[in-house]
Amino acid sequence: MADNNDLTDEYVLSTQLLSDGEPTRCATIHSGSDKILELLSGSQGGIISKFILPDSNDSQKQSADASNSGGGLEIQPGGANTRHPHQITAILSSSSLKTNLVSSIYVTGCKDGKIRVMDGNTHELKEVLEGHSNAVTSLSWISPQNESAKPWLVSGSWDGTAKIWDIFQNNNSSICIGTLAGHENTVSVAGLPAESDSIRKVVTVSAGIAEGNSIRGHTVRIWTLSDNGANNDITSKIVAQVSNDHSGPMRDVCYDADTHSIYTCSNDGTVKIRSAEDGKCIETLVYPGYEQPMLLSVCVVGSGATKAVVVGAEDGNVAIFNIGQQKQGEAQVIGHPGCVWNVIPLGTTGDFVSSCHDGNIRLFTRHASLAASPEVLKAFKDAVTEAKAVRSTGPSAEEIAKLPKWEMNALTQGRSEGQVQVFQKDGKAIAAQWSASSGTWIEVGEVTGTNENAGTLNGKQYDHILPIEVDVPGGGVQKLQIGYNNGENPFVTAQEFIDEHMLDQNYLPQIADYIRQRAGQSGPTIGMGAGGSTAATNSNSSSGMGAPSYASEPAVPMDITPTYDYLPMKGYKTFETGIDKKGLSKVIQKIREFNDSVSSNQLSTGEAGETLDSLANTLSVTNRYHSSTISMAELAPLHTMIRQWDATHAFPAIDLARIAVLHPDAAKSERRAYWEEILGGALDMCLELGDAAAKEVAVPMLTMRLIANSYKGGPGSAGATGILIDKILDCAEACATSGNKNVRLSVATAILNTSSYMHASSTPFPSSVAMRVVDVVGTIAGCGKYETEPMVRSLVALGTVLLLPGGYGSEVKKLAKERSIGSMVERVAAGHGEMASDVSKEIMSVLSS
Repeated sequence: MADNNDLTDEYVLSTQLLSDGEPTRCATIHSGSDKILELLSGSQGGIISKFILPDSNDSQKQSADASNSGGGLEIQPGGANTRHPHQITAILSSSSLKTNLVSSIYVTGCKDGKIRVMDGNTHELKEVLEGHSNAVTSLSWISPQNESAKPWLVSGSWDGTAKIWDIFQNNNSSICIGTLAGHENTVSVAGLPAESDSIRKVVTVSAGIAEGNSIRGHTVRIWTLSDNGANNDITSKIVAQVSNDHSGPMRDVCYDADTHSIYTCSNDGTVKIRSAEDGKCIETLVYPGYEQPMLLSVCVVGSGATKAVVVGAEDGNVAIFNIGQQKQGEAQVIGHPGCVWNVIPLGTTGDFVSSCHDGNIRLFTRHASLAASPEVLKAFKDAVTEAKAVRSTGPSAEEIAKLPKWEMNALTQGRSEGQVQVFQKDGKAIAAQWSASSGTWIEVGEVTGTNENAGTLNGKQYDHILPIEVDVPGGGVQKLQIGYNNGENPFVTAQEFIDEHMLDQNYLPQIADYIRQRAGQSGPTIGMGAGGSTAATNSNSSSGMGAPSYASEPAVPMDITPTYDYLPMKGYKTFETGIDKKGLSKVIQKIREFNDSVSSNQLSTGEAGETLDSLANTLSVTNRYHSSTISMAELAPLHTMIRQWDATHAFPAIDLARIAVLHPDAAKSERRAYWEEILGGALDMCLELGDAAAKEVAVPMLTMRLIANSYKGGPGSAGATGILIDKILDCAEACATSGNKNVRLSVATAILNTSSYMHASSTPFPSSVAMRVVDVVGTIAGCGKYETEPMVRSLVALGTVLLLPGGYGSEVKKLAKERSIGSMVERVAAGHGEMASDVSKEIMSVLSS
C-alpha cells in the first residue's frame, strides 16, 4: 500500500484504461458488489464501462498497460439495454455518500435530457427520470445535516434549469421535488453543507447569454432548499449570487469540505476559489502560459500541504494548482492526446482520474511506487507529442490580409444559424460563428494550420484530397471527396463543401476538425454558441451553450451521420385539453349520469363521489404534478368503467384516463399492469365496433388520444403501449378512414407517437411491426381525407420507422422501396403545403440511400 513517504513533487501517470474506444466524457468511483472498488466511465457513444480497481491494501500496483491495466474491463456491465441513445455527459455514484440509509446505485446524465438510475450491484437499469428538456451535464448529491435523513440528487442541464430529485423513495418511483429556474443557459451544480435539519444548500453556475458580441450574465447562485415534509416538494431561495466575475462562460463547479470553498472553472482559462457563504471570489488561479484554453472540469484532491486543484482543458491538457502549503509555484501541466472532458478525485488518496477524448481513462499519482513503468510513460509521452504535432503554424500574413476585417463584421450577415466565417483581427485570422437570435458574429477562436498530401479533384489540383463517407441512417453510404489547399481555412473549405453537397450545417465542426487532423490543421474550437442560438457542434442543444466537439485520431475515411429537420420524430405529441377544473367537472358529471343508468357494475357512492372528486382535483393542478400523488384507489373506478361498462357508457372514462395518464405518479413503472388493462380495454372497445369504427367518433377518438398520451405519461403507461403495439396498430387501421377530422388527427398522432417510441426503444421492434406503421400511413394517404396537420404527422411517422436503428431499419427501408412508397409520399405531400414537402424530401433522401 502506498503511503505519503514516497510522495514526489509532481503527478505522473499511474494507470491507463481503454474503455469502449469512444471519447470518454465522465467517470465516477464506485463501491460495487462485495465492496469491490470500481471505476465507472460514460462515453460519447452512450456506453458505460466498468474497471475493477485494486484494493487500497493491495501491495501490487496495477499496470498502466492499456491492453490489460489490471482494470478488469467490462463494457455495458448491466447488459445491452443499458446503452444510452446519446452521449453520457455525467455519472455519479452513491458510494461517496456518508450514510448507510441508501441503496447502492449510480446515476447518469445523458444528452437526451434523461437521468438514468442504475443498480450499483447488478448495473441494471432501475429507472429513467424525465423532466429536463435538454442535455443533463452535471450531477451532485445534496446531503442533509441529520444523517438519519436521505440525500437528494441535483441535476444541471442545457435547458437552463437545475432539478432536485428524491431518488431514495424505498419501493416508490423517484420524484422531482423542485426546479431551480432562471439560469443563463447551461447549468452546473454542486451540493453544499446543510444549514439545518430542514434547510439544505446547493450552488449552481451558468454559462451566460449573448449580449452584443460577447457572452455575459454567467452567474454563481447559492440556494437554500427548505424541506416541506409530507408535500414532497421544496421551497427554494437564492441567498447569494455573483455575476460576470469570470470573463467567459462557467463550465463546471465543485465544493471542497476541507476549505469550505466553491471552485468554478471557465472558458477564460481561470479557476476561482469562492466563499461557500456568499460566492465571492477569494483567489483566482490562472492557467499557465500565454494562451488560456477553455477549462471544462474542476476538482480538488489531497489535503493539507498536498491539497491541489485539478482542471481538464479543451486543449488536451490537465493543469494541477498546488494550493497547499508546499511549493506555491506555477501549475503543473500534463499533456493528453485529446481534449480532457472530466477530472475527478480518486477517493481520498490525493490521486486523480482524467477522461480523455481519445477513449482512455487515466489515473495520475504522486506516489512513486504507483508510477507507470518507463516504457508506458514513454508511450504516453509519444502519444501526446504525436497528437500535438498536428497543431502547427497558421496562415501567412498575405492570406490573413485578404480576409474581411473584424471591425466590419456588422456589414456581413450570416446565412444560417451556426455558420462560421473567418475574419482578420489584429493581424490574426479568427473564426466567428453567426448567432441568428442576436444578429451578431460571436468570436470563437484563432485559426491556424499546416499541410500534407496532394491530388486532383474535378480537374482542380489540391494539396489534399480527403475521403468523406456520409453514413445514411438505416444503411447505405454516400462516398464523397473534399479538396483542400495549404493556407486555406479548414472552416471555409468545410462550409463550401456543405453548401455544395447540401449537407446538414451541424457537420461543419466535424468536417473542419477532420481536415485539420488529416492535413495537419489546428483550427478554432467551435461549440460555445451565443445565448439562445444553437452551437454548430451541438445539434441537439436548444440552449446553444453546449460542450464543444473535438476530433480524436481521424478515421479514414471520415464517417458522418446526416441529420434531418423533421426525422426521426423525437418525443411525443399529446392531447391535453380539459385538464382544468371546468373540463374535468364536465367529464365527472357525465360519468355520474352514466353510473346511474348502467344496469350492473356501478361505482359505489364513495367512488362516484369523493374518489372521483379527489382524482379530478389532483389532475387539475398541473403545476403540482412533480409532487402530487395518485393512489390506486383513485384509479380503480377507471378500471371498472373501461373494463366492465359498454362503449355507450364508458367513453367518458376513457377521456378521464387520457388525462390521468399524463400524471407522472399515475403512470409510474409499478403500474404497467394496470395500464395494460386500461389501454387493452379501450382498444377492445374500439375494435368491437368493427366496420363502424370508421363511422363512430367518441370511442375511436378518445381511445387514440389515450394511446397517444400514454407514450408520454410515464414508464408504466409507455411500457404498456409496447406490449399492446399490435392491437394499437389494429385499432389505428380500423379508424384511419374516419369521416371525422378529430378522429383523423387522433389516429395520426397515435401513429406518430408509436413510431417515436419504436425508434427510441432499447429493445428493437421487428420489421414486420414497423411495416404495419407503413401500412397504416398508406391507408391514411390513400383515403384522401386527411388535412395538412395530420398528414404531416403521418409522413413523419413513416420517415421515423424508415430510420429505425440496426438491421430492422434497413429491412423496412428495403420493403418500402419495393412497395414504391416514395412515389406515394411525393404525391400526397404535393397537396399539403411546404412542411409536408420538406418531410417528403427527407423521406426520399432516406429511401435513396
